[in-house]
Amino acid sequence: MILHIDKQGELLNIRIEGLAGRQQDLLETIRRCRPSAWACPSGECRNIEAMNARAEGEAICLRLTPRPGTQLDASGIEECLRYLAHLR
Repeated sequence: MILHIDKQGELLNIRIEGLAGRQQDLLETIRRCRPSAWACPSGECRNIEAMNARAEGEAICLRLTPRPGTQLDASGIEECLRYLAHLR
């Protein structure tokens, strides 16, 4: 799994590549995990207000918006994504 994380202002744009046919499974895992931040090793999920996600070929693209008054930490989000990828 290859992650590209780009911070644009308060937003995080993430591209996840190298999923070899597991895009939809990982996307569903991410969607289920967001409401239950207890599963997240860094706890960074609690700072996500909104997530726009789409499969793009063999990649997943995410656009994360933080909750008001918070910031998203790219390294915390990366830790969560790597953890979720190992669950699949």
